[in-house]
Amino acid sequence: GGQRRAGPCPRGGPGAQGRPRAAAAGTGQGRRGGRRPGVGVAAARRLHRGPGVAAAGPEPGPAGRRTRKARRLKQAKEEAQMEVEQYRREREQEFQSKQQAAMGSQGNLSAEVEQATRRQVQGMQSSQQRNRERVLAQLLGMVCDVRPQVHPNYRIAA
Repeated sequence: GGQRRAGPCPRGGPGAQGRPRAAAAGTGQGRRGGRRPGVGVAAARRLHRGPGVAAAGPEPGPAGRRTRKARRLKQAKEEAQMEVEQYRREREQEFQSKQQAAMGSQGNLSAEVEQATRRQVQGMQSSQQRNRERVLAQLLGMVCDVRPQVHPNYRIAA
């Protein structure tokens, strides 16, 4: 372990060598406030709370302060987490509403484009049905009607 060094304590503890703590020596107004001389810490706390107020468990000391601080930190962390979750839910809801508004207009637009495409495809199919026989007759006529002739770029070698 560690041994205590003898010498002046910067906080005015046991090794303060008679220096006053925060105010004049002997006034009882040191760092901890106006304690009655000769009264222990626990008794001073009981007096401060007033008569008839029972202590809630062991007297608070450094360990009690640490647990209270840890409890306060945990509570603050939980509150901050709840605030973050609430903010996240609000932003998500706002995003969903904006997305719904944008997709609603796009949904109508895509439905209109799809309907126009269907109309064009139906028009092409009906045109194909009407002109099928005529196009086939023309194609067969061009393929089967062979007229032998010399190509204009052909040169007879002399």
